[in-house]
Amino acid sequence: MLILSLDTSSSAVSVAVLDKENILAFQEQVMDRGQGEALVPMIAQVLEQAQKTPSDITGVAVAVGPGSFTGVRVGLSTARGIGLALGVPVYGVTNFEASAYGISMPVVATLDTKRGDYFTQAFDDKGPASEAKTHSANDLKSDLPFVAVGDGAEKLSAEIGCDVLQKTVPSAVAIGKIALNRIETPLPPEPLYLRDADVTV
Repeated sequence: MLILSLDTSSSAVSVAVLDKENILAFQEQVMDRGQGEALVPMIAQVLEQAQKTPSDITGVAVAVGPGSFTGVRVGLSTARGIGLALGVPVYGVTNFEASAYGISMPVVATLDTKRGDYFTQAFDDKGPASEAKTHSANDLKSDLPFVAVGDGAEKLSAEIGCDVLQKTVPSAVAIGKIALNRIETPLPPEPLYLRDADVTV
């Protein structure tokens, strides 16, 4: 199975093409805005690097959050559109799972909400070990000691002194690998927000 994997939910746009054995192409570009404009050209470039065409893709994997509201929507809408156009399945993967992928020790996947607190979920060697929740740094201080991983780990460490483990696998690659490992039990490509948007109409 050949997977196109996308992540636009954080401060970087990440795209990969991979199968069970190989990462055929990967690109990542750090950006806080403009993910929608950058994503489609990046997909074209990654497919070219992999020497593949869209018709070669047999599945799409995408980050479902939590993360930037706009970024999550951009990634999901693009993944669903590609899946519909190609007639292939779309697999959701949470940002917590992507942060903890490839780590065999207990960690707390920690994502910066950009609003003064953190999205967190604990993982052990079997997978998720707690529910996904939103916590303040003070809340998390009572859980010490623990090892944090994810885009909020270093910031949290500066606040409360938890240990930090650097993520070893790029986001889009981790998302694609996770999707490939659970083709038979997929997570739907639905957004995981954990909180309401700042602005409502």
